[in-house]
Amino acid sequence: MKTIKNKVARLVLSISLASILLLGVASGLSIWNIRRNISDSLRGLNNQATLDATDALRTQRKEELQALAENKSRLADTSLNLILNQTRLVAMAAKDIYSDAEQYTLGRSDRSLPLDAFDFSCNHPKESLGAFSFHLRGPRSVMEPDSIVEEDGTVVKAKLDESSLTGPMRRELYLAGFLKGALGGIRNFDNGDGTYNGIGATYFCLQSSGIDVLADTLTTSMVEYDARESAWYTEAAKLKEGGIYWTNPVQDGSGRGVALICAMPVYVDGKLIGVAGSGGLIENIQKMVRNTTIGESGYAFLVNTDGMNVIANANSSQDSEINRFQENLLETGNDGLTAVMEKIGKGESGISQVALDGRESYLAYSPLESTSWAVVTVIGLDDASIMAHINDLQENIDAITQETNRDIDGKILLMAVLFLLIALAITGVIILLSNKFAERLTQPIYVLTQGAGEISSGNLDYCIHLESDDETALLGQAFNHMTDSLKEYIENLSRITAEKERIGTELDIAKNIQASMLPCIFPAFPERREFDIYATMDPAKEVGGDFYDFFMVDERHLAVVVADVSGKGVPAALFMVIGKTLIKDHTKPGQDLGGVFTEVNELLCESNSEGLFITAFEGVLDLVTGELRFVNAGHEIPYISKKGEGFKPHKIRAAFVLAGMEGMQYQSGALQLEPGDKLFQYTDGVTEATNREMELYGTERLGEVLCRNVEASPEELLARIKGEIDDFVGDAPQFDDITMLCLEYKERMEIVGDSSACKSADRDDA
Repeated sequence: MKTIKNKVARLVLSISLASILLLGVASGLSIWNIRRNISDSLRGLNNQATLDATDALRTQRKEELQALAENKSRLADTSLNLILNQTRLVAMAAKDIYSDAEQYTLGRSDRSLPLDAFDFSCNHPKESLGAFSFHLRGPRSVMEPDSIVEEDGTVVKAKLDESSLTGPMRRELYLAGFLKGALGGIRNFDNGDGTYNGIGATYFCLQSSGIDVLADTLTTSMVEYDARESAWYTEAAKLKEGGIYWTNPVQDGSGRGVALICAMPVYVDGKLIGVAGSGGLIENIQKMVRNTTIGESGYAFLVNTDGMNVIANANSSQDSEINRFQENLLETGNDGLTAVMEKIGKGESGISQVALDGRESYLAYSPLESTSWAVVTVIGLDDASIMAHINDLQENIDAITQETNRDIDGKILLMAVLFLLIALAITGVIILLSNKFAERLTQPIYVLTQGAGEISSGNLDYCIHLESDDETALLGQAFNHMTDSLKEYIENLSRITAEKERIGTELDIAKNIQASMLPCIFPAFPERREFDIYATMDPAKEVGGDFYDFFMVDERHLAVVVADVSGKGVPAALFMVIGKTLIKDHTKPGQDLGGVFTEVNELLCESNSEGLFITAFEGVLDLVTGELRFVNAGHEIPYISKKGEGFKPHKIRAAFVLAGMEGMQYQSGALQLEPGDKLFQYTDGVTEATNREMELYGTERLGEVLCRNVEASPEELLARIKGEIDDFVGDAPQFDDITMLCLEYKERMEIVGDSSACKSADRDDA
């Protein structure tokens, strides 16, 4: 059987050989003409290449110089951003505390707030310079005169004169004590050897009293200090909320050297409460500039654009224009340098060619984002490193030109011989080709095309008939078989599609039914102020086996349930309905929870033909006393957060699962909750959530996110946990149902009419 492949190959070969012959003749003539011009062109290119290479090298140097200036600028900004971010952290923390003061004062009057934790003693001696310290600074007017201790005219220790404080001033100082965590953020910059990087001190000064809450690593005795008389405070206090003020480089108050201070005002309800600030030495930035060299003679310098004065310069030559006019670079008389300085003063970045110190030089400049400074790098056009590269380039270009001439001559000769041999070989082959190949090749294809048109128009009963001795006959048979298969497939597809639509509709109904069985309206008990509760369930399939429930057993008892049915899908969902109903029906006022699970276990075992089981946790909270009675049937242990503390797993002994074995006896336990405490319970779908790398989310990550969000409401807490799980899992499929419940005991329930009634926890503390 002659194949279409052979026919096509013969035809294509004939056309290709003819094309090669014609192309070879034309190319040969063109190559000899081109060769005559190559020598002249190479000579011109040699000179142009030298110029281009020189320009390219200088362009490269300019780009490197500009990149260096920008890198130095970014390095300097990085150091300054440490100070800026610490200031923002303190300002944000202060605003959060003073905006919600009642949460921290617990309803107490201003005069009843304790201030015994505050003093003006810097808590490390001079010999421990560099250690971390947290203390107060303030004007002498708020110190007890008899408690003041001075050394060499400097106050080093004093007690707070509480009588000098008004009620609001006392309240603001008490709230400032909660800023220790934010102020102590400078501990993050500990180098591990007793020294600190970047930030030397961070502080929050109260507008009302002038008292300055300070955390620092270097101050040894600064106690008497009224920040309200300092520029960093007064200038920041003029700004609107969110404004940032940077001081000019100044001598640090403790004699540590030149420093910068960043300050931000803090407003609450439109009133200035105080100013947050952080300070750091700039010696690292100056050292970075002085250590910068470029090429053989290049250098860098740092300029303050407010006054065009040089802060640091790596060129130590006193004859340099930069050093001679370092107090004001606009007064050098050098028009080119003046133009560059004016651009720098406008905050621009770029590179310019300037005559500097008697030689043409490149000046690259880049502003800092944090302050009104700019980094400038300088290199001469005739720098030795540039000229050496130019000479090397010239020698390389000459050698390449000579080698190119020799190579071209050899290749032209070889090509001419090859083209001549090919032309002689293919001339005889072309004469033998005939048009009959085209006719014999296209006829079967035409028949197939006509048949394909009939089939594509929907006529699946059409049959293709071909009389051929090649693959087209097989192709025609394949078309006929395809039409038969298509008819059968369409029938099957219609039947399967209808069945899938029916099943999908039923699963959607089942999913809606299951969701409606779980409490899903929040707040669940808007009339109850004693507690707040929130729960979620995300099934892995259309329906799931996890469930939660919460309901009032009676007026003073709240029941919560979290459970997980083995398996997934419809069987687990049906068993979930049975388990949820039995647990709720058997939870009665005064009923022991161990007895409830014992009865439910027996009933589930009777109707458990599929061998399913349930892990479950149920707790009943007495809203008057705060006692939580609970029972655990093989479920995860809950997390408890005591007021003001992080979440911790509550170690309780788990009994056997429900529906696992008849005759099981379950014991209840109890724990005491106080107002402000929280309970978090979940199913194993949380800790066993898996990402693409088959890593489990785990209890460690769960504990960390719980502790980070201990102050969040139950709804916010569950949303943040779910967000962290989603980020961890990514696009990996969900293997198990994810169910979570959080209960916050906010205050004790009042018993109206009872002389021994329990008041709310908040009023007790007051």
